[in-house]
Amino acid sequence: MLDRKFMYLLILASLALIFILNVYVSIPTLWLLLWIPAIAFVILNPTRKATMIIGMVCTVLMVVAEFVLRQNFIHPEEAVQLLVTGAVGWAVFLMASLSLIKSRKLIKRLRGLALTDPLTDIHNRRYLELYMEKAIPICQRNDDPMTLIIFDIDHFKSINDSYGHNAGDMVLKKVAEVVKRMIRHSDVFIRTGGEEFIILLPSCPLQQGMKLAERIRKEIESTSFTYKETRIWVTVSMGITEYIRGQDLHQFIERADQALYRAKNSGRNRVVAI
Repeated sequence: MLDRKFMYLLILASLALIFILNVYVSIPTLWLLLWIPAIAFVILNPTRKATMIIGMVCTVLMVVAEFVLRQNFIHPEEAVQLLVTGAVGWAVFLMASLSLIKSRKLIKRLRGLALTDPLTDIHNRRYLELYMEKAIPICQRNDDPMTLIIFDIDHFKSINDSYGHNAGDMVLKKVAEVVKRMIRHSDVFIRTGGEEFIILLPSCPLQQGMKLAERIRKEIESTSFTYKETRIWVTVSMGITEYIRGQDLHQFIERADQALYRAKNSGRNRVVAI
């Protein structure tokens, strides 16, 4: 893939070459060539701001070349040709640019959907895998603590069976909202599927992670979950562990999962650390 700096230099050189060509060659339609590097610039920067900037630059180049640098008189017919060429160029350029911008937004949205849980609007397991590919080497290189909390909603199947799946979805979304309010911006919040969630805490030792987990557990326990005027009692069981040098993601999660298993077996609605 070509370096972006090289591409910008190529675009700049193309603009300069086309500008010089039009100064010495009196053919108005040659200005249509100017929009080729302009569209290339928008491909690198598919935004409305970039579109307007490069569009104005091209217009200024054309005006300077035709009305400032060239000394010969421009006939009315040539002036009309210039106006038509400019209008056609702008029209083609805007259509191409808007199409590029829409495509970029669509790609970005699809990429976001691929890494986001649609119900709770938090990250999914795939995002965690991609994140940890970079986080684990950094953690090991800097000897930085990293803690993982895994939790699920106690007796979630009973909630679905008693109140319906819409009630279950409401509980999942509200639990996610509670947790999002309590974690740091740098923390990674994941829904792994069903009623199970993971919170990854970079630069966080185990003891600090345990305090956060306990605060989250108490906050969820005290939160009012109401569906069709019926109060639903919601608690969570949480397992927590600190990263051990040399572990991969599977081993890291498995260790936290063992802690979660102990939390469930010891009565639920509690935090257990390993």
